[in-house]
Amino acid sequence: MLRRVIVGVVLGAVLGAAWWGVRELIASGAVCSKDDWGCLSAGVVAVPVGVVVGVLVGWAVLAALHVTRPLGMAAVGVGIAAVLALGTTWVAFPASAVLAGAVGFALAAPLTAHRN
Repeated sequence: MLRRVIVGVVLGAVLGAAWWGVRELIASGAVCSKDDWGCLSAGVVAVPVGVVVGVLVGWAVLAALHVTRPLGMAAVGVGIAAVLALGTTWVAFPASAVLAGAVGFALAAPLTAHRN
């Protein structure tokens, strides 16, 4: 179980950092126009796309590391992380998505583990 939690925390932090980077890229206006709600629409589209990509990447990494129940852990971890990350969007806390990802996957590890 400890290995599962450690792998989850590291993977969640990496996925959280990736999401933070995407969010900052959109907020900077580098990939969208700040006119006529362009960056807002890019952000609104990025949220569900980021969740799906996060689950798929998480599942692939967890499966490659031979973690049991990789899809469940990835889906629950990204779900918890997404709720935490969206909840901290309005708080001026740098890299809050990294912490949200780590906590999300740390919570998902025991929740999705095999029961004996």
